[in-house]
Amino acid sequence: MKSSRFLCLFSLLALLLAACGGDAASDGADVAASDGGDAAAESDMASADSGMDVAEVVLRPAGDTIAFDESSTSFTVQAGQTVNLTLENVATLDIMLHNVVILSSNEDDVANRVGMAGIAAGDASGFVPEDPAILAATALALPGETVQVTFEAPSEPGTYRYICTYIGHHTLMQGTMIVT
Repeated sequence: MKSSRFLCLFSLLALLLAACGGDAASDGADVAASDGGDAAAESDMASADSGMDVAEVVLRPAGDTIAFDESSTSFTVQAGQTVNLTLENVATLDIMLHNVVILSSNEDDVANRVGMAGIAAGDASGFVPEDPAILAATALALPGETVQVTFEAPSEPGTYRYICTYIGHHTLMQGTMIVT
């Protein structure tokens, strides 16, 4: 029992120390519209129905820190637009696993509730809990790995928060999706 606590405390300390340093240089986020291409036929059909192009969004962490890259802290899409979100985990430390969980609000209490529930959900669910506030979520990306999710932006214009729900990341690793 004591060794379990020690291991948890040691892991948390390692994560916090990694968050204080590291290389914040990165290529930044990319947001572009595309016609969907052959690999996204289903998204292409949805975008053709709505008359909008698919929004291609690329997010990256800030190196080996618990933060999104400076230019990955927000992106803008149109209401009802199909969004193809890619997370490029450019981290190199083995402990820097990340995901992106898009929420149905921008409220702190919702982000905290979902983030804490992600910890409780654990590895079996990729640290993504069952919660009605989750609009979309990527899989957990290991360092150097790229993951992707396609979803439809809310029909209601507004600001929607996204977070990383890996252990303890939700308090620092946040951004906003702006729906116009």
